[in-house]
Amino acid sequence: MTKQRIANVGLLNLTNATEESIQGIERIDNVGLVLYKNENAHLLSAINIGNIGKTISIPEGYSFFNGILNIDEAYIESIKEPLHLFINGIVIIDKNVQADQIKKDLFHFIMNGKVYSPAHLSGSVSTLFADGELNVSTYQGEPPRIENGKFTLSNSFLQSLEGPQYLVVNGVLKFSSDLNMELFNEKISDMEVHGKITIHEEQEAYLYKKMASLTTSPVEVIPADYELIESQLRLNSRSVRRFKNKKIMTKRPIVIDADVSREALTNAFSKIHSSSFIVCHETVEDIIYELCTLLDTEVLAYENTFILIEDEEEWSNDQLLALNKPSNFIVRGELTLNEDIDPEVLQEKITAIDLMGEMIVSNKKIKGSLQNLLRLNDGSITDKDKTRDENTSYLNNIGELSL
Repeated sequence: MTKQRIANVGLLNLTNATEESIQGIERIDNVGLVLYKNENAHLLSAINIGNIGKTISIPEGYSFFNGILNIDEAYIESIKEPLHLFINGIVIIDKNVQADQIKKDLFHFIMNGKVYSPAHLSGSVSTLFADGELNVSTYQGEPPRIENGKFTLSNSFLQSLEGPQYLVVNGVLKFSSDLNMELFNEKISDMEVHGKITIHEEQEAYLYKKMASLTTSPVEVIPADYELIESQLRLNSRSVRRFKNKKIMTKRPIVIDADVSREALTNAFSKIHSSSFIVCHETVEDIIYELCTLLDTEVLAYENTFILIEDEEEWSNDQLLALNKPSNFIVRGELTLNEDIDPEVLQEKITAIDLMGEMIVSNKKIKGSLQNLLRLNDGSITDKDKTRDENTSYLNNIGELSL
């Protein structure tokens, strides 16, 4: 039987789980929230889980709701019998709901998440929730607008808003570089971000005035006059010409081919703010160091040529022999060296290895030879017999898993 190993699960729902349904899980490394019922609580200890953020038992008779629940007049009128509901997510109570419409005998909610209530209901909203951690924010005017995932705040979005808006972003929020901050001040009443914010330096003060707290949202500030590069940058003698005395900021690798001259680099960039690494020929290494604004930027220089491993690759002795010149190997992904690899060929064909991923070797002789070639070692070298079991399948991230 093939078993599954999962890296991360946001929500693990065990409310309907049985001993048979969990048999296919070998291990889950990290779980944010586990839901279970009293009758199957024993299954939690039967699953191999590394780290758990929170566990909640759902009482008997309660249904489960995951997501955003909008409570307006129509929703309230549709409820004729007592409703027992466990809510994981967000509840938005409409501005037109009145206190006398919230009937305590009909609504029995348990909340794990956030409630947004109009200000006039701030004293009544607690009657909806029988138990759980109640986190309530009140709003004036229009109900909050929820945006999930990657969201770019632009002028066109602001212009589409009729009045001051409470904006909630779950994910990544980015301010467009040309955002009209006076319009932003007028159209956004409050902001709440659960994730990450990327803004330009001149927008920073406006943002802080709209947010009550920044504890749930680290802010990345793009320095003034810098251009944000969001993807990996590969430069050759032609592509480098599109940059003219630019200041750039990036979290992605920059890879510079050997045909890029010192003059071309000097003309292209005035500053490079990189929290990743830069691959360049040794003839321009000194220029790259001068351009970098961060001391911890890794500059990986090569003498002849380089091989960049970013996914999964398997190399044999013949492939190494086919290299015209000794090469630098930069391993970000997974590189497997076959058992036919000759250690002498390794020494002859590889100038240096910058290891940021994983290398898999078949014997200790090869492993020993690699140690002499390591220039940067931020990864791991693993014996082949200790790697993945063929009877195990692997998944990285799952938002919600029901067993």
